[in-house]
Amino acid sequence: MAKYAIRNRRLTDEEFYRIRREEVLPQWETGRAIENMDENIAAAYELSVGAGRNYAIKQREYHETGRHLFHPQFGQALTEFMLKGMGFVEDEYPLIPDGMWNVFSDSYTRKNNYRRAADGIERSRKEGSTMLNGWPIVNHGVDEARRLKRAIRSPMSLNSTDEDGRLASEIALAAGWNACNCRSVQEVMSHCKHISLDEEIRINQYESRLAAIYHERGVPQSPHISCNLTGYDSCGFKSFVMVAQSLLGAEQGIRQFFLEFGLNMNLIQDVAMMRVTKRLCEEYCGRFGYEGILFTQNSHMFQGAFPPRLEECSAMMSHALTIGCMGGSTSMLLKCQDEAFATPSKEGMGASVRIAREVETLVGAQRLPIGREVEEEERILEIEVRAMLEKCLDAGDGDIALGLCLGVDAGWVQTMISPWKHNRGNVLLMRDASQAMRYYRIGDMPLPKEVEEYHLGKLESRAAKEGRPLDFDMVVADLQYASRLPMVQK
Repeated sequence: MAKYAIRNRRLTDEEFYRIRREEVLPQWETGRAIENMDENIAAAYELSVGAGRNYAIKQREYHETGRHLFHPQFGQALTEFMLKGMGFVEDEYPLIPDGMWNVFSDSYTRKNNYRRAADGIERSRKEGSTMLNGWPIVNHGVDEARRLKRAIRSPMSLNSTDEDGRLASEIALAAGWNACNCRSVQEVMSHCKHISLDEEIRINQYESRLAAIYHERGVPQSPHISCNLTGYDSCGFKSFVMVAQSLLGAEQGIRQFFLEFGLNMNLIQDVAMMRVTKRLCEEYCGRFGYEGILFTQNSHMFQGAFPPRLEECSAMMSHALTIGCMGGSTSMLLKCQDEAFATPSKEGMGASVRIAREVETLVGAQRLPIGREVEEEERILEIEVRAMLEKCLDAGDGDIALGLCLGVDAGWVQTMISPWKHNRGNVLLMRDASQAMRYYRIGDMPLPKEVEEYHLGKLESRAAKEGRPLDFDMVVADLQYASRLPMVQK
């Protein structure tokens, strides 16, 4: 018998509704309020499409016109705090009409520990301030989610990551939000310790099918495919993850994807990554018969350690926003200076919106010219991504779900740093003299010799610049690449 039963196969209606009835809605008492799917879809249509605040429609419109959306993120324990904070940003900062919200849930919700989330809600009420690091959507339920949706003037999306976000996504979609992420590899690498990839793919298949059902019934959805990972990952691995996850989502019926790029902060390399990823997502989905899918490019910020001082943090965010603008991103997800130490405040997110608006004003319609350097980065990236994809498809006999699981076992699918116990982690990465992320050691990854030699050749520029040989100390130093503060000379 094969080690893994998982396959990239669309859930039947019978399978979907059985899982919904037996596994998802019983997770917490608020699941009872969303049992009727017809009522959920009707309400979602009214609150999003009917109100002119549908996330997927707005994303498509701005993609087609070449405009930019600003995408702050926010999450606090009580609905009152959310209304006050999000309303403050919409009223006092230049977010509307070019904004969308990314609401994140708290850590207890992300780990399905709803009893502890309930304790956090109660304590927040007693203390008069948020005692959770996000909005516990499952505990608050669909009525509160709809209350938020009616009050906030920009489209909304839920970010409830980790192992099992199915109930959270059910509530968000029933409230007219965007939700349901296609990011099984992203999740296990970034946020998980024990869960196996085949189980995470199974969970994500449900979320993807849920989004597709809403889309098919007139409430457009644009699920996120993310490659934020841990912040210390190669552009090629990020691209591979996104293409693989697009195949998993497309099989469940998704027809619009939000490609969410966690940037490595080198303009040329990041733009090459965005272009190659979109191109290969379209190609591989077409190869397997998934036609007519819209992929939009959307940039996030650096996912590694933030500098703790306002000036350096503002510079880092401005650089990421410039890459997003010049790379052709439709939406730019925003972090803020608070995130060096805590979760975003309303003032911090408002400041980030203002910074983003100013960067867009300064950059204008500029786009990075596609010259020799970009083309060479694209060529190497494409070789790398194709090698990884074909290795997994070959191992899975054409099935990407099975191939990914076997790839983890063999060490083909891995990154340098991860909390996930199944990650082999014998690959090493560092930055070259231009701060592009390069392979120092490829470990067990099935990369062609040309790719390995290209990366090592680029790293020699750093060795020459610093006047010392390449070594492991450089790998360690780069973990604080953006967060090191400059020394003051006395």
